[in-house]
Amino acid sequence: MVKLDYDMAKRSIFSLWQTGVRYMLKKREVKIFFVSGLAIIFALIMVSSTVVEGQVDSFTEVQEKLIEISQEEREILSNLFLIVQEIEEMEREEEKISQDIVIINREIYDLEKIIAGKEVDYQKKQEDLKQVLKSYQRMGPGSYLEIILDSDSLTTFLRRINILKDLTRNTGELLEEMDENRERLTIEKTKLEEKLLLTEEKQYQLKEALAKKMQLRKDMEEYLASMEEEREYFQEHLASIQQVWQQLKPLLSETVEEFSRIIREGNLPPDALKISFSFAGIKGTLEEGTLNSIIAQHSSLPEMSFSFSDNKIEMRLPKQNLVLGGTFVIQGRDTLKFEVSEGSFYQMPLEAGALEDLFREGDLTLNLKPVLENNTLRSVDIKKGYIELLSTPFLF
Repeated sequence: MVKLDYDMAKRSIFSLWQTGVRYMLKKREVKIFFVSGLAIIFALIMVSSTVVEGQVDSFTEVQEKLIEISQEEREILSNLFLIVQEIEEMEREEEKISQDIVIINREIYDLEKIIAGKEVDYQKKQEDLKQVLKSYQRMGPGSYLEIILDSDSLTTFLRRINILKDLTRNTGELLEEMDENRERLTIEKTKLEEKLLLTEEKQYQLKEALAKKMQLRKDMEEYLASMEEEREYFQEHLASIQQVWQQLKPLLSETVEEFSRIIREGNLPPDALKISFSFAGIKGTLEEGTLNSIIAQHSSLPEMSFSFSDNKIEMRLPKQNLVLGGTFVIQGRDTLKFEVSEGSFYQMPLEAGALEDLFREGDLTLNLKPVLENNTLRSVDIKKGYIELLSTPFLF
């Protein structure tokens, strides 16, 4: 309904703008047209606000509905949501396999062209060798001896010997070249056979993925059917979960990109790392409070926080009811990457494929170059409330 009203409003505003243009052209009264323009802008803002408010209210309604469900209902929905995640993972696998098959088929086509070209070359060399051997056969060994002995001077004698040597060498080179061509042709044909086998394997994997997806859908239908009168209730809530889940993905991608950019551009305060020196290298500690303070200072980020415990990092987006757990791993010389190993959404566990899908557009990273300068990260140790970094000093 909001979308329909918005379209009608746009058409009305455009009509008003056209009227204003015609009026200005007739009367050339710039002032009136300027006022009309302001009215149009104001109307657009009002209509856009109505649309956004409608979307926010709808999203809030869905969230409230999911928060209010009982623990027993949450467990049922959790099972259903796990099946949905598995189906989505199968769909991603299906797409990936299909893309692999396209690439392999292209490689097969290229290999077939290469093989066809090499076979033509090989046949040509065979024909050349055949002609040379025919010449030898026609002349016979006696003819070559007569040519040499018939020389009227030492210079002619030596020149004729060299000509015969060149002829023999060229024949040898031709034979070697043919052997090399035959060997290369065999290698390319072996590659082609391997690619064809790989295609068959991928086709089988695709068939398996499709069968598993169909089975998962059947399992979900049977699970819902077993609920009888509650089926509609849980279908509605499952649809709500899927709706907010799909809305979460782009939000998290934008959040990850923005947070990584903020750190990369040097927004860590100079004293963010508490530095100490030892024989092992330069030791620095980064407290969770420092990261959370930076997040709070940037309105471009949603409400989120990090908490550190022994060998574990937890990232929370409370308004989205998302919790992600994992660790930091070193990437390159001066960057930490958040490697997620577990997570939950509205207290429902997330499968590995779903976690991977959340970070498909890019990883959450902490580029510490601004505070490490040219030093190289060697290790990261996660403690309660802070992380401990060890780096090697850059001396030259």
